[in-house]
Amino acid sequence: MLNRFTILAVSTVLGVFLHSTPLFAQTGAPATKPDFTAQLFVGGADKADPALTWLGLKVRLGRGWHTYWRSAGDAGAPPEFEWSGSQNVAATTVEWPAPHRFTDAGIDTFGYADEVVFPVKVRLQDPHASSHVSLKLALFVCGTICTRNDLHFDADIAPGARFDDRVDLIDRWRAKVPRDHSPDLSITSLRLDTASPAKLRVETDAKVPLVAPDVFVDGDNAIVAGHAKITPSTNGAAVITLPIEGIDGTHPNKPLHITLVDGDRSVEAVLLPQRLPSVSDGKFPIVFKQAGQKSVTAWSMIAIALLGGLILNFMPCVFPVLSLKLFSLLGHPTRDAGAIGARFVASAAGVIASFILLAAVLAALKSVGAQIGWGIQFQQPLFLIGMAAILVALAANLLDLYAIRLPWRIAGLFGPSNGGQSIAAHFFNGFVMTLLATPCSAPFVGTAVGFALSQGTWQIFEIFAALGLGMASPYLLLAAVPQVGRFFPRPGRWMQVVRHVAAVAMAGTAAWLLTILAEISGAQTALFAGASFGLLVWAIAVHRQRFAHAIAGTLIAGLTGVAIVIAGGRPTPALETIGRTVQWQPFAPQKVQTMIQGGRTVFVDIGAAWCVTCKVNEALIVNSAPIRRRLTADIAPLQADWTKPDGAISAYLQSFGRFGLPFNAVFGPGAPGGIVLPELLTQKAVLNAFDVASAKTPSH
Repeated sequence: MLNRFTILAVSTVLGVFLHSTPLFAQTGAPATKPDFTAQLFVGGADKADPALTWLGLKVRLGRGWHTYWRSAGDAGAPPEFEWSGSQNVAATTVEWPAPHRFTDAGIDTFGYADEVVFPVKVRLQDPHASSHVSLKLALFVCGTICTRNDLHFDADIAPGARFDDRVDLIDRWRAKVPRDHSPDLSITSLRLDTASPAKLRVETDAKVPLVAPDVFVDGDNAIVAGHAKITPSTNGAAVITLPIEGIDGTHPNKPLHITLVDGDRSVEAVLLPQRLPSVSDGKFPIVFKQAGQKSVTAWSMIAIALLGGLILNFMPCVFPVLSLKLFSLLGHPTRDAGAIGARFVASAAGVIASFILLAAVLAALKSVGAQIGWGIQFQQPLFLIGMAAILVALAANLLDLYAIRLPWRIAGLFGPSNGGQSIAAHFFNGFVMTLLATPCSAPFVGTAVGFALSQGTWQIFEIFAALGLGMASPYLLLAAVPQVGRFFPRPGRWMQVVRHVAAVAMAGTAAWLLTILAEISGAQTALFAGASFGLLVWAIAVHRQRFAHAIAGTLIAGLTGVAIVIAGGRPTPALETIGRTVQWQPFAPQKVQTMIQGGRTVFVDIGAAWCVTCKVNEALIVNSAPIRRRLTADIAPLQADWTKPDGAISAYLQSFGRFGLPFNAVFGPGAPGGIVLPELLTQKAVLNAFDVASAKTPSH
């Protein structure tokens, strides 16, 4: 039997002719017309996600003919999909049903006979607009001869259209697509024996014992170099051993896809080389891809929202208002446990109330078809001016330039201040703290917000209330343990230092908001607002004969003016460079698809001037040496700026179930539908995504 690599080399040379003419049959007879039909049809919008539409590519094959899987095997070639002529399409992902093995003269190929439907997931840029899909398909069909067939299909997608009979057909074939989870079949472990020849050991578990299992390995030139040996174990478990060739040494350089098929059952695992242990260990850990979208219950999403709200307390987005928290904790002239507990409850109530207010605003905007998202209030000049004014007023109050006195009827509702901050003040601090902490997302927050904003009004209020409760939970916990007040330092002159530090921090936050205003409305608007605030505070300080404060305020105002001028005149982030080495290209959805079709791997970064977490990701991860090397070598970097309202960016984010920032995703031949990265980036997550997306074998 010829060496497998010799066969592959010959197949590659013969494959050149597939692009021009059919090959002659083995008998030497003239080539005949291949017996097949192909059809592209629209299934319709997904019920759970209006930005997601399903198509089906149906191929019917005559007797004795077959076409190929995403990895063709020793000969042949997989179908090639090109979507470059499509309109209002953000991304397309072809799903591959489980293949069959065809063996002829010792040559193994993988694919389909009789009939196959390839499900195609299409993410729309704007689900409320009509879409057009253009597919250029190269379909390789083999029988006694092998031919390449170049086909072209067009289909129109009406907003919200759904054809249930076609959806049912697509769903039946989607059920045949190997996933990383299966109710009655699983891959429990993998091991690569380092002895030559290398052998891959696959341990499986099944509710019903395996009947006729087959294992397919694709990626990184690895091929199965012989027949699999199956050793049944107890309770449906089995061990499958396969000889492997094509791996450099004992480690794969790129991700390997291991697909186990047994009749109508199938499951898949992915091996990422970055996670490999030492050579002496000889084990490959299983790194499962993200599971397919599952239905979620309201209670599970509420739990996610509670956890996300809690984590939001520790996000970089909260840093600008850390002084509010600090002063809320330390600015108590009394050590009375009851009074301290009441203030914690008031702060928690302010946090929860602010989330409910955000829910009301977003629900109202959604009801009239307006653009919605997490943190979009920072795109509005009036909001920025209003919040800056509030922060300046709070800073002036902390410096004792004036006192906020409520009417006695209102003050009576909130209780006495007892010489310190009143209950109303703590409630207001919690309110402001949340509004300033929402320009960026956090782990679980994006999931919860995406779910809420895709649902009805009641669900929006439900999830946002859970987010508020999660963020307020530390205050509620401290209120439940009033003994914590015993550990607070006694009142003294140190409190004046805390007040001054808090005042400077809030003034700095106001200055930061004005720099954002400069990017949105221009430096002139921001300078006018800042000058108005500064002049008012300066006049109050002079009137109160607080000349030191007046001088300090003038200095802060001057520095703010310089920052505003710089912010108003610098280029947008989409055109900046990082580390003087990464040349960012302006983002466009169609550009992503064009680059993928050209074999490129693409890193998409969408940020905003008001997104603090975006800046942290950029400084610590994207600008790190390992990521920078990839972005200047084999990864194409695209960047978009969402500082100002942009309907196209908003629709693109929503097509991935995201309604806020930061947003980072990696696309490539191995992940044409994109790998969406978590809100807080890590080098490991980004590099793994680069390698998965760069693989020639598409993930699904």
